[in-house]
This record gives sequence, structure tokens and C-alpha cells, in this order.
Amino acid sequence: MKKFKFIMLAFTFSLALVSCRDTKEKETKEVEGVEVEQDAKIETSSDGQKIEIEDSEKEVKIKKDENGNIEKKKIEYKDE
Repeated sequence: MKKFKFIMLAFTFSLALVSCRDTKEKETKEVEGVEVEQDAKIETSSDGQKIEIEDSEKEVKIKKDENGNIEKKKIEYKDE
């Protein structure tokens, strides 16, 4: 019976440690189907055909055709 109580106490303690971890998530937004950080730097050309998005993790380049449809999407992840 003492072993059972010890096992249950150890299980409860380990469960409490796992559930109390700091789970900090970055706030994100979606731009042209790409999820980026909330404070991402977004640049567009004067005609709106090219969009460049840069955040701390990646750099995204999007090119659109005359009708506004996405023609090309390039995502480059930064090495840390």
C-alpha cells in the first residue's frame, strides 16, 4: 500500500511539473496564405505586384500576375 501511495504521489508531482511549463507563443497573423509574426516587416511595390515580408524566422517573397493571383511564392528560412 505504501508503494502505491508513493507511485501516485510521484505521478501527481510529475504531472504538476509538466502542466506548469511556460508555454509562451508568439502572436502571428496570416498574409497571403503565409503565417508570420505580428511585427513582421511588410513591403509592397507601387503596383502591388510584388510583396516582401520579413520576420525573425523567415523572409517571404510573393509575385502576383495582372489579375492579382499569386504567380510565385518563395519562402527562405533564416539560419540561426
